[in-house]
Amino acid sequence: MSWQRLTIGTFGDVGFLTSPNGRVVARARYRDWDGKTRLVQATGDTRKSAERALKAKLADRILFQPSSSALTPDSPFPDLVAYWLEDFALENRLSKRTLQLYERNIQTLVMPAFGNLTLREIGVARCDHFLKQLAKQSYNRAKQARVVLRLALGLAVRHEVLPRNPMDHVSRLHCPASTPNALTPAEVNAIRTAIAFWEAGRSISGPKPDGQLGAIVEAMLGTSARIGEVLAIRCRDIDVTSPTPSIRITGTSVSHRGEATTQQDHPKTAKSRRTCRSRRSPQKL
Repeated sequence: MSWQRLTIGTFGDVGFLTSPNGRVVARARYRDWDGKTRLVQATGDTRKSAERALKAKLADRILFQPSSSALTPDSPFPDLVAYWLEDFALENRLSKRTLQLYERNIQTLVMPAFGNLTLREIGVARCDHFLKQLAKQSYNRAKQARVVLRLALGLAVRHEVLPRNPMDHVSRLHCPASTPNALTPAEVNAIRTAIAFWEAGRSISGPKPDGQLGAIVEAMLGTSARIGEVLAIRCRDIDVTSPTPSIRITGTSVSHRGEATTQQDHPKTAKSRRTCRSRRSPQKL
């Protein structure tokens, strides 16, 4: 009869040898996920203990398929982080600002708690406890840490280094109740007065005025745009000739680490590109 090939992820009969020091070696052939059959062995004081150690080794090989990366379940978490950031850079689908934010968050929020662990040691309970402890300090920090930790461990799952993402089973973060805080007309006029006083050169503190701050604040009040969006407004985005004057918000001003401030013409989402129309002539509140 012809020899029957093992199915991928299975092993053959277990054999035993006695080493010169008297310990028992259990051996079996295992067909890995690349199709190659390899001899796997483990040692124990008795046949039973050697067989248990061998089956534990084989169970690990069944759970974790080899991937194209150098990562394994026993790789340190910092190795995964380096590989994850490199993978994002190769994809080139995130803005440089977002990539820098992810890198900062995982280095400052996550790495202190997971830097000394291997991937195998990161489970649901550990991740859940970490997020709850961080949420006691700051809900926003816990939320940002959850995002980057889920993405990094998700890469390990996609590359078949881990069988599942422990972040999929952690408890939800509950945002503490808060009351929106808006400026009153009196507060807005107080800000305008302070700006006018500073731009008139009567303030002895702060940088020298350049005449732009007042216009920037008025544009933010009139359009509800963020300061980065207001700073990115160009002359061609302003229409004052039509019956209803309008301003188109089409980009934002960004400052990358170590680089000069530039204008990013593409917004984060399609909703960020919008037109703000004036219903009346500008008036003081």
